[in-house]
Amino acid sequence: MSDIFLCYSKKDAAIANRLVEQLQAESWSVFIDRNTHVGRRWHKEIERELHTARAVVVLWSAQSRDSDYVLEEAEYGKRKDILFPALIESIELTYGFGRIQTAKLTDWEDGADHVGLTDLLTPLRLHLNGHAPEPSIIAVQPQQIVTSSLPEPGRIFRDKLKIGGEGPLMVGIPAGRFLMGSPEDELDRYANEGPQHEVQIAQPLAMGVYAVTFNDYDLFCQHTGREKPYDEGWGRKNRTAINVFWQDAQDYCAWLYEQTGRSYRLPSEAEWEYACRARSQTPHYTGEDITKKQANFNKDVGKTAPVGAYPSNPFGLYDMYGNVWEWCQDTWHDNYQGAPADGSSWETDNSVLRGGAWFSGGWNCRSADRFHSDPPLRSNFTGFRLARGH
Repeated sequence: MSDIFLCYSKKDAAIANRLVEQLQAESWSVFIDRNTHVGRRWHKEIERELHTARAVVVLWSAQSRDSDYVLEEAEYGKRKDILFPALIESIELTYGFGRIQTAKLTDWEDGADHVGLTDLLTPLRLHLNGHAPEPSIIAVQPQQIVTSSLPEPGRIFRDKLKIGGEGPLMVGIPAGRFLMGSPEDELDRYANEGPQHEVQIAQPLAMGVYAVTFNDYDLFCQHTGREKPYDEGWGRKNRTAINVFWQDAQDYCAWLYEQTGRSYRLPSEAEWEYACRARSQTPHYTGEDITKKQANFNKDVGKTAPVGAYPSNPFGLYDMYGNVWEWCQDTWHDNYQGAPADGSSWETDNSVLRGGAWFSGGWNCRSADRFHSDPPLRSNFTGFRLARGH
């Protein structure tokens, strides 16, 4: 029995072999069809290995998408909820697999720090090991440090700080239109999620790959003489900064502006939902449902998890569901009557929180779900994610 069954097209053997090396470096056993023993009936051996594997990794390409063998193996992994797919060519996925979060290895050569490889390895670690080990907590490494302007969509970057070091990890988000809120027939919907309305995000922006971590926030505290927020004994470093309230986030943004000259801020509620959905219109960007393999919610962990321990959404943003409720710039309104259609924030009263937290139910881990609280709230279930313009 192997930990991982790898299904792929023979045409893609070169990348399959490179991936096997990466998987084996994690101390996992991997079955690939070249391992079939001489004298054995290959289809029986493959069937046995598939049915006993703890995870199925499929490499999607134009060739594998049209292979009956690959499709059957992938379908088996999907039915057992142990499928971990990766794109190695830019193709449209076959029917039934398009809503499954898929790692992108289309430009992967052999580097261990590739974003798509991390997207694949992180959930595998959680599934096979029961946790994401500390050395792998930072799920995305910057491809290039960019400080001159807002990088193009999909580019990972950090801005340099005057005091030395770098600001939080950010990723470029494209401009676009989307339907904000939920349709009236969405399961677990609240009335405050309507009326559903079109919003245009006219300009690209950047958002934090993660909610702000203690690593980043503690540097701000050290430099300004500010008291560090309590971590509840759960750990600091690459865990989300908790026990921070709305004004703390505003002060941090102002400090980053002074350090970088860039316009850091909290995202508007519309920007947050647009970035969360990542062009999806289903209740979750994961599809109709969400599982505990995809987010930290429903008290499964009992506290915050290290950032990057769960798969990202298609825009490369981690932990948009669960872990902590995230402050937005907007203040609370009971519905969207009169809401801005240009993605700007809507400010008058109490502050908006988005995304759900580590103790939240699955209904809170929906793209349209909203919560609110007085801005002075400090708790172990609130944090914040940054946005940045040009």
